[in-house]
Amino acid sequence: MPLQKEPDKKKICILDDNPLILMTLKRALSSSGYEIFSASGREEFIKLLEKYSFDLLITDYYLEDSTAEDIRGMLVKKSPGTLLVVISGRPLPDNLNIPYIKKPFSINEIRKKVTELLLEKKK
Repeated sequence: MPLQKEPDKKKICILDDNPLILMTLKRALSSSGYEIFSASGREEFIKLLEKYSFDLLITDYYLEDSTAEDIRGMLVKKSPGTLLVVISGRPLPDNLNIPYIKKPFSINEIRKKVTELLLEKKK
């Protein structure tokens, strides 16, 4: 019997300078069947972006070395097909036009938003 090819897993990158958030999201989303990559800062994310293309990036808005707006600018140039969702516990700029999840969040809330965004991308 021929081997059936496993469908390609969606690649998600998590960018957050909080190790607990990285670990929690990585566990929750990998158990949902996604291929997960993580970075704790801008430079680490740039290295990943040079090697991989992602379906979705989940990032904290306020990073120690950057903001989600800076990261979005990079994505537009290097990986325009990558979707972006921001997570933050602090207020965001009023003119931000990026899907947003407020910290603290539930794992179900993250999974639901990820599913919605990736389904939209398929259309």
